[in-house]
Amino acid sequence: MEPESDFTDLELPRVIDTSSDDLMQDFYIPLLSRAKVYRRGVGYFTTNWVRSAARGIAELAENGGTAQWIMSPILEEDDWEALKKGNRAKTDEVLRESLDSTISDLRYDLEYETRNAIAWMIADGLLEIKLAVPSKKLSGDFHDKFGVFYDWNGNRVAFHGSQNDSEQALRNYEAYTIDCDWISDRDNEGVNMQKKRFENLWEGRDENVGVHTIPEGVKEGIAELRDNNNRPYEPPESVATTESEIVLRDYQRDAVDSWFENDNRGLFQMATGTGKTFTALAALDEYTDTVDDPLLCVIAVPQKHLARQWAQEMETFGLDQPKFVYHSANPDWKNDLSRAVSNLELGIKNYECLITTHQTFSGEHFREKVSQLSRDTILIGDEVHGLGSEGRRKGLLDSYDARIGLSATPERYYDEEGSNHLLDYFDGVIYEYPLEDAIPQYLTPYRYHPIIVEMDEDELEDYRQMTQSVVASRYSEDADEETTNILQSQRAEIVKEAINKYDVLRDILRGLDDIKHLLVYTNSEQIDTVGSILNEFGVMHHRFTHEEGDDLREELLTRFGEGEYEALVAMRCLDEGVDVPATRTAILMANTGNPMQFIQRRGRVLRQAPGKDRADIYDLLVVPTLEPDDDIAMSEQYILEKELRRFEEFAETAENEYEARNKIEDVRIAYGI
Repeated sequence: MEPESDFTDLELPRVIDTSSDDLMQDFYIPLLSRAKVYRRGVGYFTTNWVRSAARGIAELAENGGTAQWIMSPILEEDDWEALKKGNRAKTDEVLRESLDSTISDLRYDLEYETRNAIAWMIADGLLEIKLAVPSKKLSGDFHDKFGVFYDWNGNRVAFHGSQNDSEQALRNYEAYTIDCDWISDRDNEGVNMQKKRFENLWEGRDENVGVHTIPEGVKEGIAELRDNNNRPYEPPESVATTESEIVLRDYQRDAVDSWFENDNRGLFQMATGTGKTFTALAALDEYTDTVDDPLLCVIAVPQKHLARQWAQEMETFGLDQPKFVYHSANPDWKNDLSRAVSNLELGIKNYECLITTHQTFSGEHFREKVSQLSRDTILIGDEVHGLGSEGRRKGLLDSYDARIGLSATPERYYDEEGSNHLLDYFDGVIYEYPLEDAIPQYLTPYRYHPIIVEMDEDELEDYRQMTQSVVASRYSEDADEETTNILQSQRAEIVKEAINKYDVLRDILRGLDDIKHLLVYTNSEQIDTVGSILNEFGVMHHRFTHEEGDDLREELLTRFGEGEYEALVAMRCLDEGVDVPATRTAILMANTGNPMQFIQRRGRVLRQAPGKDRADIYDLLVVPTLEPDDDIAMSEQYILEKELRRFEEFAETAENEYEARNKIEDVRIAYGI
């Protein structure tokens, strides 16, 4: 529930100090009770700090607000030396050990109310904590003290000063300088400076400060301190879901029933955005009620940032929270895996759920441990087409009793053997729910705009010469297949880098009435130029690539959904499973003939969101020319046939189907397709 008043109702002084004012009553609590977001960078992670920071924070949580804290861990000299070596595994180990005693302190030193509030906020995902460790030219502590409050109407208050948010600091003579962005340009500039500093730290962009997410074990340890019978605040809508509120859509119910009728095995081939994850968890939830013996659930996801989405969905069903068993989330994953298997084998626990990546799932260690278990097991393979490769399918053990495979496109592109293996292992596709059945009730209607892009003169000449080389190599007795493939790859690079794409992008941006919730798919060759063009148009944007860490990606999606970022520029990592329902417009600068990828990309755009009644997809198709000679026409026919499959697929379910088909007719005529 949003507060009725905002920051502009407060009479905040330019400077506030502990001698003249009560910082809690006059500053913290009034702001927290009106805030949507509270971001704080401060010294040490101690119980005093937490006690002080938690005052009034329950009101923030009850309003549906969130908090982000950056602080310095308390480390011994040996720990600092270990961190300087830069080893990720060692870093996580040191940070976890340094915080273990703090968790104990939280349990015994904090008042019940404060401890319970912090623990519930961690569990509900309303509070995130990161640890800052100066590096490179900085060798001391992270000792800054600043923060930014945001209210529900977009007003901001920033503060900076000497107070260290501890009990002792409240007795010291301490002071803050306060900036309110609605008062003056100077105040607004001050807020922006503090906002930028926090974001640079939080996102790891300050090269002289290493910022680390607290290890999962520490987060879970804090969350376990909560009193399950006493929430200190009403849960916001984002976490206020109970089992009694779970209602499956008709097609989801049919899918679950089909799975049980098929002896708890099968593939769900459901359009992207129709709730495959939710459907699989409904099946899991019901399956756990049918199993009397201890049960191991393994969920294998293609990319690590999808693991958190699964964990969040599991809360909806009241399922026990999973363990993340892959290295980047849990350096101690091998021990956690061993303990989970042992606990089930010995009957110490009745249920364990492990979320892992396709890579770890198919690795020897994971396979060996799971194979040792004699108890019941269930496997859920997310984006299951990724498990059909020769290496990945090693993880598809016979020992999994129940099996669910999820994909909009379970058949593997140009891999009949892998496709057949998946069909055999999961006992076939037992339920299908295509895109055309989901629009408009469950997915957003869309308009499709194919745009033909011709090469400029220099590119066309290079392309002609490269085509001649490809043809000559193909029919030469001396050339081998590898040489021909290299030449074809070099020719494909000319297509990827076609300069006229950028003019088309500018034309599209000019034609958009309101640039917001825009997703641009690109590649490594284009991403810098695309970013520059978005800057030309004053579009607030951020990259979304494999280089961004899990926490940053999650934050980017949140801020994109809230409109703080008007655009995301993505490379492949938004192809599978990531929820970006706010997207209203997509521009496909970099294309793929792989149906798995382009179907996934379309699905990112069609998810429903409040106020979203239509989506638009702009799809760029580069051709050498619309007046090709015979050599180019012949060499391009096969390539364009593959490309046009995507256009046909996209046009078929678009609101403007015939308009979209007409736009690509010139290409068909020119190249005899």
